[in-house]
Amino acid sequence: MTMHREPGGERYYYTWAWFEGPDDAAWRVTGHHTDSGEQYRLDWNLAERSLCVTDSLGRTRCHWWDAQGLVTAYRDEAGQMTTFRWSDEERLLLGMTDAQGGKWRYVYDRLGHLTETHDPLGRVEQTQWHPVWHQPETEVDAAGAAWRYEYDERGNLQAVIDPLHQRTVYGYDRHGQVVRITDARGGDKYLQWNEDGQLMRHTDCSGSQTAWFYDERTRLERVTDAESNSTRYSYDGNGHLTEVMFADGRTERYQPDAAGRLVKYTSPAGQITRWQRDGQGRVRRQTDATGRRTAYEYDAYGRLTTLTNENGESYRFRYDVLDRVTEQTDPGGSRRAYGYNALNAVTAVIYGGERGGEIRHGLERDAAGRLTAKTTPETRTEYRYDAADRLLEIRRRRHDAAEGGEPEVIRFSYDSAGNLLSEETAQGVLQHRYDVQGNRTETQMPDGRTLRYLYYGSGHLQQINLGRDVISEFTRDHLHREVQRSQGRLDTRRMYDRTGRLTRKLTCKGMRGVVPETFIDREYAYSGQDELLKKRHSRQGVTDYFYDTTGRITACRNEAYLDSWQYDAAANLLDRRQGETAQAGAGSVVPFNRITSYRGLHYRYDEYGRVVEKRGRNGTQHYRWDAEHRLTEVAVIRGSTVRRYGYVYDAPGRRVEKHERDAEGKPYNRTTFLWDGMRLAQECRLGRSSSLYIYSDQGSHEPLARVDRAAPGEADEVLYYHTDVNGAPEEMTDGGGNIVWEAGYQVWGNLTHEKETRPVQQNLRFQGQYLDRETGLHYNLYRFYDPDIGKFISGDPISIRGGINLYQYAPNPLSWIDPLGLAGCNAQQRRNISDLRNGKDVTVRSIDEARALLDNMPDLRPHVDNFPARSGELYIGTKFSDVWKQPAGTYRGDLYNVKNPLSNVVHNSKNPLHDNNPHYNIIFGDGTKAGIIIVP
Repeated sequence: MTMHREPGGERYYYTWAWFEGPDDAAWRVTGHHTDSGEQYRLDWNLAERSLCVTDSLGRTRCHWWDAQGLVTAYRDEAGQMTTFRWSDEERLLLGMTDAQGGKWRYVYDRLGHLTETHDPLGRVEQTQWHPVWHQPETEVDAAGAAWRYEYDERGNLQAVIDPLHQRTVYGYDRHGQVVRITDARGGDKYLQWNEDGQLMRHTDCSGSQTAWFYDERTRLERVTDAESNSTRYSYDGNGHLTEVMFADGRTERYQPDAAGRLVKYTSPAGQITRWQRDGQGRVRRQTDATGRRTAYEYDAYGRLTTLTNENGESYRFRYDVLDRVTEQTDPGGSRRAYGYNALNAVTAVIYGGERGGEIRHGLERDAAGRLTAKTTPETRTEYRYDAADRLLEIRRRRHDAAEGGEPEVIRFSYDSAGNLLSEETAQGVLQHRYDVQGNRTETQMPDGRTLRYLYYGSGHLQQINLGRDVISEFTRDHLHREVQRSQGRLDTRRMYDRTGRLTRKLTCKGMRGVVPETFIDREYAYSGQDELLKKRHSRQGVTDYFYDTTGRITACRNEAYLDSWQYDAAANLLDRRQGETAQAGAGSVVPFNRITSYRGLHYRYDEYGRVVEKRGRNGTQHYRWDAEHRLTEVAVIRGSTVRRYGYVYDAPGRRVEKHERDAEGKPYNRTTFLWDGMRLAQECRLGRSSSLYIYSDQGSHEPLARVDRAAPGEADEVLYYHTDVNGAPEEMTDGGGNIVWEAGYQVWGNLTHEKETRPVQQNLRFQGQYLDRETGLHYNLYRFYDPDIGKFISGDPISIRGGINLYQYAPNPLSWIDPLGLAGCNAQQRRNISDLRNGKDVTVRSIDEARALLDNMPDLRPHVDNFPARSGELYIGTKFSDVWKQPAGTYRGDLYNVKNPLSNVVHNSKNPLHDNNPHYNIIFGDGTKAGIIIVP
């Protein structure tokens, strides 16, 4: 073959030559190039058993092999060597020396099964094999935790026993397909298959059933959930997905090109998004329903070099010889540069300012690639792990600390299954307990109070208690969605439409009685695009919302509030309302996505893109930032009065204190914060009064209740939150059902009114946000949000992974949330996350969409993530045992299904979408398994 052409039109060319060597004689490829400009020269030296490949950039990589064709050495384009050592007879890999000099050693039994893996740190993982079935019988990790596996007389995996001796049992039909799964709690899940080995029905341990139907070509045709709502799928003649019809009749349409790659998407409302691709399938241009364009440019080797936003402003990327990003330059001229070690781990991040400034973060790593230290211009932070790579300790010290001063220390402990048992910080110790399925059942606060959680089924929250007192009890439907909750003397019912959108929240007094009294009634109506169009609130009246064709909110109208907005092409608010024309000198583009003037407010930025000054009618605020881009001080100037406020963060970046500063800079009026993971757990004011925060579910940032204590040792008072569709609190009630606080919101988070019947100072706003009344800013974990302009006041810490507008909160804040200040999550994504948590696979169109879901499930951590990689390849060094043995609370990125017996417990290995598309396998902490399948 000298040429082949892909369906997208790209042609690939090959040149050949005849070679004779000591081991064989054959035709071999000596050159390869493509229409898009890739060029490779292959230099064979059969006498030395070597091959060197050189591309048109002058980069060369080489392989050497032995007489048996086994690779003995590899030198990459940077000149780094990896060597391999093989046994003489069995040809088993005995050892590997990686590019950093780390030595791996492998031990086998007499049948050639891998029994020991020794890593560069001297840690050992062990595997014992079944003598008949040649499957793992016991696996012991480097920390000594053991997983045991039992098999039936046909070699089917019958039971998995985890390190806590908790047993999951599998039952099979005569075809060897799993038909029953009994979890460690004794709950049974049942699976039914058709004659083609495809899953037809799944019945969970609560009796809820999901059914799958297929067409004559074995393609998935319909999925019917436990509430009898069906989603239907249609395909073209080549098997490419072309249409998805939801239970309410709304339809999404997909148009693939000849190669099956998506080029056109039509929303249920008829809005069209188009993608223009090159011959290799790479997106060159994306055009939304209004004609706004995002453009992508690549070099000949497929590396993204320029990303141009809708305003025509560009991000630019540079790479090293190993295709690693070495520099990213933002539209405003600020940049990030990256350094790497021989194992491709980042060792330096350099933030370059637009005026030549530089902030350097140095990252130190051990031979296994784990981060052991981080050094900034202000601090040094050290990290310590156990043998299973679990973080045990974070120790941070400021460079300007007094000699002998105590560092900040955070400590963690775990059980042998990896569940977090405790977190010890300067604010106290949090301790946790779990049930046999890994659900957290208790959290003990530093003051001794204990939150308890009761679950049903495989881990659906049913009740929350503080000590022996019931805080709230939940009722759920067959999809395990919350349909009712108790809140003191009040009960709230939730109602949904057929596609899972919340349509009503009805709060009543005395719901357990014969005639309940309506207390608060909220009703919601949506567009075909899932946009909230109308809200009826029994205490606030009717609110109407208006949008453009791409979902940007353009106007809001109710009895107390009327406003409208215009945007530039990149979704930045312009300083004029809907229908107004630009004033003289006012542009239609917000340069670099940084608002400098808006409705009487004026902003100034530093060279790193952080707001350092805000001026308006109510005075001026000056902001000071640290080397990790955290706001540490604000000076508020009103007339001749200057008040200063300080903010303190712990090593993971959570704010643990806010205070005011006197004329000498000494802090007073302290408020301290205690965190449970990345959720605010408690605040203490002036060392006396405290508020404990309780949330609607383990993975949620929507507040459920606040427990106030006036002073240590005094009685608790439980206050309940009543939230809007986006989780923002609108009312707070006491245990008797009386309103103690209520508020109405402008669209971007400022209040239209706020009323207290007694002092309770309710500061929670959008999910994950805390109002700082001294500045009007909302603390949003990793950033600060300004509701005056609907944007963050610093760029995204995760850069363009959170979106190409680094300051954007969301296209609209009614159906989107961003509780971490990193990446927004819309209503459809939240429904996808709910489906995943309930064991239902979801389908997305890209790896970016999949990762956006993962970014919004912070309780999950990566196990093995093979993206990005070339099709059909795992990263060098990925151990298949690591791929298969996936622990709870993790996700795994696969390019294909490895079809291992331990893998098809997560997914049916005969599921065509799963087999033929890249996907993420997820195992939640409670053992629920689901997948994000990427169908481009």
